[in-house]
Amino acid sequence: MTDNLQQLGPTGFQDLAGALAIAAFGPGVQAMGRGRDGGRDLYHRGPLSWQSVPGFNGEVWDGYTVIQVKHKSAISARPDDNASWLWGEIRKELSDWSKAADRSEVPDFLVVVTNVPLTPTPDTGGHDRVINNIRNYIAKLDDDSRDIDKSSRNARLAQRDRLRRIQKFRIWDEFQLTTLLKVHDQVRKAFPGMLTAADVFAALSDMTGSIAIGDLETALRVHARTTLTGDGFVYFDEAGGSDGSGYPIHEVAIDLPSVNSQGDVSTVVQYALERAEHMLKPTFSLAPKPRHLIITGAPGNGKTTVSRFLVQAFRAAMLEGATELSDEQRITIFGYQQALSRMGCELPRNRRWPIRIDLAEYAEDGGLSQESTLLRWISQKVSQRLNDGTVHPWALHQWMAQWPWLLVFDGLDEVTEPDTRKRLIRRVVELVNEAEAENCDLLAILTTRPIGYTENISPTQFERIDLHDLTVADALQYGEKATRVRLRSDQDRIERVMTRLREVAQDESLRNLLRTPLQVLIMTIILDGTGTLSPDRYSLFWGYYDTVFRRERDKKASLRRLLQDYGQQILRLHEHVGFELQVRSESGDRSYATLSASELQDVIWRVLDRDGFQPSGRDSGLRDQIFTAVTQRLVLLTPRRTTEGYGFDVRSLQELMAARELASGPLVQVKERLHIAGASPHWRNSWIFAAGQLFADPQDHHHEAVVEVLESFDINASQRLGMTLPTGPRLALELIDDGMARSLPRWRNRIISHGLRLLWEPISDDFSFYARILMRYAAVGDEQRETITEALRAALGGSDNSRQTAHHFQGLVPDLVSELGLPARMRGLGLARTRSVDNSRLSSSDGWEDFDLEIATSRATDAQRAGLRDVAAAIRRLARVDQPAAHDVGLVTEVLLNGSGPTLDDALLHIMAHEPRLLKSLREDALPIVLRQPIGDLLRLVADSQES
Repeated sequence: MTDNLQQLGPTGFQDLAGALAIAAFGPGVQAMGRGRDGGRDLYHRGPLSWQSVPGFNGEVWDGYTVIQVKHKSAISARPDDNASWLWGEIRKELSDWSKAADRSEVPDFLVVVTNVPLTPTPDTGGHDRVINNIRNYIAKLDDDSRDIDKSSRNARLAQRDRLRRIQKFRIWDEFQLTTLLKVHDQVRKAFPGMLTAADVFAALSDMTGSIAIGDLETALRVHARTTLTGDGFVYFDEAGGSDGSGYPIHEVAIDLPSVNSQGDVSTVVQYALERAEHMLKPTFSLAPKPRHLIITGAPGNGKTTVSRFLVQAFRAAMLEGATELSDEQRITIFGYQQALSRMGCELPRNRRWPIRIDLAEYAEDGGLSQESTLLRWISQKVSQRLNDGTVHPWALHQWMAQWPWLLVFDGLDEVTEPDTRKRLIRRVVELVNEAEAENCDLLAILTTRPIGYTENISPTQFERIDLHDLTVADALQYGEKATRVRLRSDQDRIERVMTRLREVAQDESLRNLLRTPLQVLIMTIILDGTGTLSPDRYSLFWGYYDTVFRRERDKKASLRRLLQDYGQQILRLHEHVGFELQVRSESGDRSYATLSASELQDVIWRVLDRDGFQPSGRDSGLRDQIFTAVTQRLVLLTPRRTTEGYGFDVRSLQELMAARELASGPLVQVKERLHIAGASPHWRNSWIFAAGQLFADPQDHHHEAVVEVLESFDINASQRLGMTLPTGPRLALELIDDGMARSLPRWRNRIISHGLRLLWEPISDDFSFYARILMRYAAVGDEQRETITEALRAALGGSDNSRQTAHHFQGLVPDLVSELGLPARMRGLGLARTRSVDNSRLSSSDGWEDFDLEIATSRATDAQRAGLRDVAAAIRRLARVDQPAAHDVGLVTEVLLNGSGPTLDDALLHIMAHEPRLLKSLREDALPIVLRQPIGDLLRLVADSQES
C-alpha cells in the first residue's frame, strides 16, 4: 500500500520527519516545539553517522546539523512546479540565515525533508535543479557587480561568509522518505492513521496485518457509519422545542475559549485536535507529557457537546473517502468539514478510531464489576450496532495496539458517590497506563466540572484545561446558530430574537448571563417569547421554565387544559422529581439517576394527595392524565433516551428544581438545608439556585437569611474543618458572580466582604477560578474596584499565607485583564501595595506547641485521643512534603469522618498562618473525600419534618 504523505498534513509530517531522523541518526536529534525556532525544526550537535541511511556508505558529519521540514499540502501534477515550490521555500531559509537578525548560528550541515517528489534525471531533474540552485545562490554572493557602496559590499560579504559555513546539504524527498520508511518499518507503524489510503476500512488487513480481521472489519465499519449519523445530535426539546427533533451537532457547535495549566489561552477544539495530531505511539512521540487531557467546565459550559463533537469529527475523518456510504453519511462528513473550517481547523489527519464513554452510564450498567473492564464494555457497545455477531475484547485490544484511538470519558462530575468515583478514576488511569506500557497510540479526554470535582488525577498522564466563559462575540455567534437551527425558515422570528439578544449584549447588567452555551440558548428561547430577563442565573432558568410552560399551555393540544388547571401541581411534580433525582445521583448505584414508571406514579400520588385530591379515588383519572402526559413529555420531564426511566435531559434543570425544593417551606428549615447542602460539590449548583430564588423574592428577611447562612456557614462545621478550611468565602464569591445581589448594595457589600476572606487562605488549585470573579467584580465600578484594592492592601500586610496569596493574585492580574477583556485601568490592581504591616494579625510563634497541647488536652475519649496522636504525627509529615502520602491523608480523613473533628479543627488554627503546604494538602486531598459523603438523607429528614 502506497504511503500518503499529503494526508499527514504539516504537523504530522514534521513528526514523521522527526521520528525518521531519530531512527536514522539516534536520540541525539532534538525536536523543536511550536513558535520561533531560529530555522531549526530539528537539530543535532556533534558527530552524525549516516550508517543507517541507504546510499551514503557510513558517511559521518561532525558539527552543527539542522534539519528543515517542508510540507506541501497539494502535490502538483507538473514535476517542475513541485521543484520550484521547494526551491522557493529553501531560498527563504537561506536568505534568513544570511542575516544575523533572527538566526545567530548558521548550521555546518543542512538536511531538507519534504513530501514533494523530485524527479531524479541528472542535471535537469527536480532533485539536481534544487541542489544547483542552492549552490548558485551562495556563489552569487561573490558577485560584486551590484555593490553600490562600501556598506552594501560589506553586507554582501557578511552574507556570503555566513552561508559558506554550510559545508554540505541534502534533500530527502518523497522517494527518499518512502525508502526510509521501508528500512525503518517501526516508524511506519507509528503513523497508520496518517499514512493510509482514504478508505481506511477497505485496507484494514493491509494496515494491521497482525490482526485476524474476521468480523472486526465489518464491526468497525458499521459502528463508524451508524454512530456518525445516529449519535451526532443535540436536542433542544428540553430547551423549548416541542417536537423532540434532534439537530446535528456540527450545525450548532462553536469552539469554546479555554486555558491550559500553563495559563496559555486557546480554544478547546483546536487544542484537543492539535494534541491528537502530535500524539503517537509513546516510543516515537515527540510531544511532552502529560499525554491526555481533562476538560473542566461549569454547568452548561458545553463539555458534553464538545466531547460529542470531537468524537464525531474523528468519525467523519475515519470515513472520509470510504466507498460504502449513504448520501446522508456523505452530507454529514461534509458538515463536519464545514464546521471545523469555521473554527479554523480541518478534519483530523491522524485518523483515530473514536468512542465516547458516558461514565455515569458505564457505572450504572455494571461496568465496574470485577469481571468487567473498559475494553469489555466498549466491545459490548460496538457489538450492539451489529445485526449479528460479537466483537470480542481481545480483538479490540489488538486493534488498539495497531491503530490510533481517541477515548472520551464524559461526565465524571455526574458520578459523585466517593467509592464509585474512585473506582472509575482508577479504571481510566489503569487503561491509559496499560496503553502506554504496550506502546499504544491512545489519546484520552476526560470531562468534569471544575469546582469540587477535580482530584489530582494522575498529573503525569493528564493535563487539565479549563473552559472559560464565552466572549460576547462567541455568545452572539452561538445564539444565532442555535436560533437558526431551532426556528429554521422563520426569518422574522430569527431576526427578532437576534435583535433582542444584541440589545442584551449591550446591557451591562444582563451581559453577565451570556457566559455559557446553555444560558445563551435559554435566553434566546425566553426572548423568542414574551419573557423578561433578570441579571442572575436563577431568574434566567426560572424564566425559561415559565416560558416553556406558557408555550405548552397555550398550544391547542391535549395538554392545554391540564397545564392550565393544574399548573401548581405540575410545578411541584418537577420540584419533587428534581430533588429526588439529585439525592439519588449521590449514591453509587444511581449515578445516572432516573425514576421508573411506578416511582413517578408515586410522586404524582403524593403531590395530589398533599393538595387534598384523592389520587386513589375520584381523582385517579387526573393522576393517570398527568402520568400519561409525563411519559409523552410534560414541560421539562422527559423519557431518558439512554436509560429506561424519566428525568431531566439537562442536569442544570434538575438542579434548578432541586433548589426550589431546598428553598421551600419555613425559613428556619430552609436555612438548615442550606447549611447542610452548601459544602457539597454535588449540591453546589442547586445551593446557588436556591439562594437566587430567595434573592429574587423582594423580602429583606429572605435576603438576610442567605447572608446569615454565608457568614455562619463555617462555624460549628469541624467535621469539614470549617474554621481551618472555610467554604463560606467561596460560596460568597459565587453568589457575587451570579449577579443576584448586584443592585442590592446592603447585601452585596456583606457578601463580598465575606468572600474576600479567600485572600487570607493559602493558594489552592481553584484560586484562579475565584480570581476571575474578583476581577469581574472590580470591573463593575469604582466602588467595587476600591473594595478589592483595600482587601489586597490588607492581605499584603497580613500573615505569611495572605501575603503569598495576594502576591499570587497580583501576578495573575495582567493575564486576566487580557483574557476577560477588562479595561486597562484594571491592571492597577496588580500594583496595589500595603500601607503598613498589621502586626496584630501576625503570630510570634509557629504555633506547633499550641497545636500539640490542643490535641493532648482534648475532651476526646481514650480511643479518639489515640487516633488524634496518630493524626498529629501525620499532620507534621504532611506539612513537610510536597506530595502527601495516602496513608497520612487517610488518617486525617478517618478522624474527621469518625467525629473527632472539633479537636483537630481547633488545633489546626494555631498553625494555619504558617503552613500553606499543609493546608493545601488538606484542602485538595482530605477534604474532597469528606465533602463527597452523601447528604441526601439528611436533606430528606429536614423535608420530612416540614411535612409532618
